[in-house]
Amino acid sequence: MSEENVIIVGRKPIRDYVLAAILLFNEGHEEIIIKARGANISKAVDIFNALKSRLSGVELVDVKIDSIERDVQRLIPVIEIRVRRSI
Repeated sequence: MSEENVIIVGRKPIRDYVLAAILLFNEGHEEIIIKARGANISKAVDIFNALKSRLSGVELVDVKIDSIERDVQRLIPVIEIRVRRSI
């Protein structure tokens, strides 16, 4: 899957990411990936739930949970939510 199917969650409102996901689906992408780390993980879950309630046929394909090493003693949690829309 190419990087154009990836939505990286940051400081924008949830509705902006939901709109970006809808646009990707309308462009013909069958799957998208919602990526977030740290405090934005809960926002990524909210984005998925908003997508599921607004679009029919949205399903969860896979969730990957990991952590990356930021400094020597600091780990940052990371989530990757893979979503498919079946029409």
